[in-house]
Amino acid sequence: MDRLVSKQHCVIQRTGRGYELVDQGSRNGTFINNKRLSEPVLLQSGDRVMIGATRITFEQEEKAKEEVLDLTEAAGSPLIQSIVDPSAALEFLPAAMIEDGELLRRDYEKLRFAYQLHREIALELDLDTLLGRVLEMIFSFMPAVDRSLVLLRKGAGEALYMAKKQMRPGISNTKMSVSSTIVNQVISERKAILSNDAVVDDRFDGSQSIVMQGIRSAMAVPMIAHSGEVLGILHVDSLKRIGAFTERDLNVVQGFAAQAALSIENTFMARKIEEEAATREKLQRFLSPNLVGKVLQGELKIEKGGELKTVAVLFSDVRKFTNLAARHEPQVIVELLNSYFERMTEIVFDYDGTLDKFIGDALMGLWGAPISGPNDVENAVRAAYRMQQAMREFNVEAEGIIGEHIAIGIGIDVGEAVAGLMGSSRTMNFTVIGSHVNRAARLCSAAKAGEIMVSERVMQRVKGEFSCEATEPMTLKGFDQPVPVYRVKVSE
Repeated sequence: MDRLVSKQHCVIQRTGRGYELVDQGSRNGTFINNKRLSEPVLLQSGDRVMIGATRITFEQEEKAKEEVLDLTEAAGSPLIQSIVDPSAALEFLPAAMIEDGELLRRDYEKLRFAYQLHREIALELDLDTLLGRVLEMIFSFMPAVDRSLVLLRKGAGEALYMAKKQMRPGISNTKMSVSSTIVNQVISERKAILSNDAVVDDRFDGSQSIVMQGIRSAMAVPMIAHSGEVLGILHVDSLKRIGAFTERDLNVVQGFAAQAALSIENTFMARKIEEEAATREKLQRFLSPNLVGKVLQGELKIEKGGELKTVAVLFSDVRKFTNLAARHEPQVIVELLNSYFERMTEIVFDYDGTLDKFIGDALMGLWGAPISGPNDVENAVRAAYRMQQAMREFNVEAEGIIGEHIAIGIGIDVGEAVAGLMGSSRTMNFTVIGSHVNRAARLCSAAKAGEIMVSERVMQRVKGEFSCEATEPMTLKGFDQPVPVYRVKVSE
């Protein structure tokens, strides 16, 4: 283990501009190219990062862009250079309008391709497998294709990356270069491009990689989702033949691209649903349903490190729990606690609170974190009041489980605390840290069965709604001076 590395030392995070290195307040610092990092920096290929005694060289992922001059049309060229709207790829005329037998055969081929591809990939949700089958189908239907690849975006507006490539058997497995001019034109105009001799096509002019690879004919087709978003590009080429592809071939590739786009969109949607379900399952353990919805919709962010917020903190625990546990079997106590926590958690959520954690027989709830509201303190006391009232209902159930009643004490304080995700790199939990958190816990310990004990700041906020009576100032553990304490009266 490297003793110079802090528990939370630094992170590399992907942004719209690339990969960013951020120091996490490490004790010994993070160094890039022998300079200590003082603020986030965008990493470049070849950057040397030092963390403690560990040296790391950053290498940027391979990008699809290659060196190509600006697009210029080859006026008067005898070569076929087509720009075709992909929306025409799967259009069919009404039967009464078809007089050309060749047109009928082309439409039949479109249907056959679409059917075959749909049968292969319709239910496939693994992206790599899906793309592999698409490229295999292209080789099967188009003998002139030597190489094919799919470029995708990881998100809207992000750069393209090579998601899948495939070469016909016998073709050397060399690096595939794609013209950035062609890529940019396909993306911006959302139209397919066909070139019958890439070596002399002005759109490829100046690209040494194209010349060295011997690419003669190429087609690039946008993959457009049902939503209208350009997901990526389907590219195919021929290494030896000039005029290897026709307009009909372009229509075929467009059909493949259209079907592939629908399946890719379904795959992305399924992945998003799975990720949201996992996130929802994790969040709903400590956030109320409305807050979970805000997080998933991007309206609320919970970030590591925390921020200073005004938070009302509630602690409740079962009185004389140690004696209770000694009188009953552990399995019975677990059953009792699970049922008790279920009821108490719902009350916290009903009053827009956040469940921080369970600590043995204790429950910790928050108001004001991760999202603040104008009535956080009032809602915390309302929840506490309802929790005490709910104990009468719960004890009917407790009577059936352990044959006796239980009682709880509750303490509440409000003040500034640091709220955020805290923990190790393996396990992170949302919580708050501050002296007011400790005071709420001490007030809970001081509360007797059925009582709600609050600080003076809490009393001032709720005295118009609840009847509060002053008690003798209490000397709470961890606090030097006696603390004014108030008891919220709970109706019988």
